[in-house]
Amino acid sequence: MLRGHLTRAQLESVLTEIAEVLAKRPATSPVLLDCSAMTSYDLDARHAFVDWNKSWRSRVSQVAIVTSNRLYHVVIATMSLASGQNMRGFAELDAALAWLQGRA
Repeated sequence: MLRGHLTRAQLESVLTEIAEVLAKRPATSPVLLDCSAMTSYDLDARHAFVDWNKSWRSRVSQVAIVTSNRLYHVVIATMSLASGQNMRGFAELDAALAWLQGRA
């Protein structure tokens, strides 16, 4: 879970962990990020996330981001377009999991 103000360094640490898992998997995998406790982020972090998704989209089937901040949902849609990644924002964890599992 990402908490408080998100910096590029914090995000890159999380994305490195995710990349290590993805690299070991034989097929594409979904990614879930719980940002429900995140209060803000650096613009650099957003750019890094878009770049990471461009680089890893061949290994990532879809990205679900949990946040109740409706403005972030608009940002997520924009990042999806910028990265070419199948990415959606969700207010609830259950809805994100359902989408990732093809139940939504």
